[in-house]
Amino acid sequence: MSTRTVMYAPALPGPRSAPAQELTAAAVGPVPYNWLEPTGRRDRVLTAWGRGQLAEVPVGLSFDVLLVPSALARDVLDRVRAARIQPGPVILGPSGAEVIIRLGSAPAWCAPDSLLLRRGALLLLPPPTVRAPKMMAARGWLIPPAQRAASTPPGDGLPCGDDLLRPYLAAVQAAADAARLADPGSPRAGRVDR
Repeated sequence: MSTRTVMYAPALPGPRSAPAQELTAAAVGPVPYNWLEPTGRRDRVLTAWGRGQLAEVPVGLSFDVLLVPSALARDVLDRVRAARIQPGPVILGPSGAEVIIRLGSAPAWCAPDSLLLRRGALLLLPPPTVRAPKMMAARGWLIPPAQRAASTPPGDGLPCGDDLLRPYLAAVQAAADAARLADPGSPRAGRVDR
């Protein structure tokens, strides 16, 4: 399967999610979210979060995003941690888990059932207080963003996308093996090519 790139498409209107805890300036604190700085939207993001709203940020300016199936997200993150890789922020959304990675760190990403969002795609960031299973507009943080010291370079603390490939493929293979055991006749129960 080849890598596909997509633009983010917001979820269709549905039942309203519970309102988020209000994020005040005191909750945000003086420490910036440096991975947002190069987008030119950090202040707008913090303002939206302070109002308990989603914030819109373009992908490909200071970070990239891998979209993986929600059903695999926790297994992938467990495998990432077992490999001693520090996971970065992860959003659970209506299209899957959106893994925020270091800019340009997955140029050769090619894995089944996953997408590398293209530059300019818009990512909707819920306030960091909205943590899955709690959701805002069908979005919540599986791993919320960490605040970093002002001297920390943007992208520091975000994982390298290529480092996530093996844990991701192992999780895909484990899911395929489980499906094969559950339903040996299923066409999706085949092995994943590496």
